[in-house]
Amino acid sequence: MDQEPGKHDHRDGAATGRRPRSRSLRAGGALLAALHLLTACYTYVPPTTTLAPGVAIALDLTDEGRITHTAALGPGILRVTGMLKGMEGDRYVLDVASVTPIRGQELPVSGVRVTLGTRDVTDVRVRTLSKKRTAWVVGSALAVVVTFIVTKGFRAGSTPPADPGGGGGADQYRGSGGE
Repeated sequence: MDQEPGKHDHRDGAATGRRPRSRSLRAGGALLAALHLLTACYTYVPPTTTLAPGVAIALDLTDEGRITHTAALGPGILRVTGMLKGMEGDRYVLDVASVTPIRGQELPVSGVRVTLGTRDVTDVRVRTLSKKRTAWVVGSALAVVVTFIVTKGFRAGSTPPADPGGGGGADQYRGSGGE
């Protein structure tokens, strides 16, 4: 195979600094699975008790709340999630972790604290562990592990022994030459 000087065919990507495609796909899949496992077990539900500081909450904003807090949160924010720092009367003091625009996906935020009144908020939800989602995640993870063991594990144990040489034949394994 003729190649130009300085150009090498490195299928594993070692000389080019790039990962092979299959390794990149596996790493991406593992990252996606880890993110799924970290977030899929939780859901937001209406509070059943008085909110205490340190609780993770989500607040849906009214039109008035969106306009009032545009400077701190950005324009067109539908939902604000974060850690409740406390209550000042009927106002929520929140360290914002993320915002969800009206036309978009949830965006991470750090270093922003807002105080939202009852006129700013249409819905309050508390982050809790979802038993149903947790069961689905654990079941899915277990299915992946079992599938891996069944497909990869048996393949390694099914390798036939190396050819002992001599042309084969049944008496070769008995230890006697011609019986």
